[in-house]
Amino acid sequence: MTSLTKPVRRKTCHPYTVLYAGEARSIVVSLEPGDVITFREAGRRETWSLPIDRMFRQAVRETAIAQRRESKVRRLSQL
Repeated sequence: MTSLTKPVRRKTCHPYTVLYAGEARSIVVSLEPGDVITFREAGRRETWSLPIDRMFRQAVRETAIAQRRESKVRRLSQL
């Protein structure tokens, strides 16, 4: 596996309405040295960064919550 020594930037395929209602823009995601993920809207300068470990922890947490919710719905539908 290649180590992250310089930023890798990619633009999303679809636009998203994140900051302003009605104005959808693509999101640029950057993996940066120091294990940081940075987000910005395409065509804008303001960025938001988070450490990769926090993003990974959040993804695991949300998946666990969704799985619990699904199993609860399954149990209730069997009654």
